[in-house]
Amino acid sequence: MCRKIFLPKLFLLVTLTVCLVFCWDGHAEQEPFVVTVTHPQNGNEVGTELTVKGTASIPLGNYLWVLARRVDFEPLWWPQREAKIDPKTHKWSATATFGLPRDINWDFDIGVITVDANGHQELMDYWIEAMKTGDWRPIQIPATTSPPRIIRVKKVRH
Repeated sequence: MCRKIFLPKLFLLVTLTVCLVFCWDGHAEQEPFVVTVTHPQNGNEVGTELTVKGTASIPLGNYLWVLARRVDFEPLWWPQREAKIDPKTHKWSATATFGLPRDINWDFDIGVITVDANGHQELMDYWIEAMKTGDWRPIQIPATTSPPRIIRVKKVRH
C-alpha cells in the first residue's frame, strides 16, 4: 500500500524537478524595452552637433547607442557614442555630429538603438579606432535588440 502512494509522488517530484532544471530560463517575464527620444524632434533644424536626449529602460545586458547619417547614406551609419542611462531618472543624452559644411541643407537621421554585448563591443571597437585614427567611415550597424528609434532633422548651419 505504501508503495502505491509513494511511487506516484516520487514520479511527480522527479518530473517537476526535471522541468524546473531544464525548462525554466530563470526569468518569470522578459523586461520590456522602453526607449524615447525627447530632443530633437522630427523636422528640427540643427548645426554641426547637437545633444540628443531621451529616456530609456532596457534589460540588463543591453546597451543604448546614438547613430547619425545623412539620409542618402542609407543603410550605413556613423556611430556617435554610447548613451549612458541614469539608473534613477532613466534619462540619457549623447552628442551627435552632423557632417561637414558641404552637408548644409541635407536631412540627417538620428538613430537610437539597443544592442547586446556583442553589438556593443563591435560599436565600441569602431568608435575607439575612429577616435584614434580620425577615419570615420560609415558602417552597417550590428543586429539590434529592439526596433530603432529614428528622428529626421535638417542641417542648416555648420
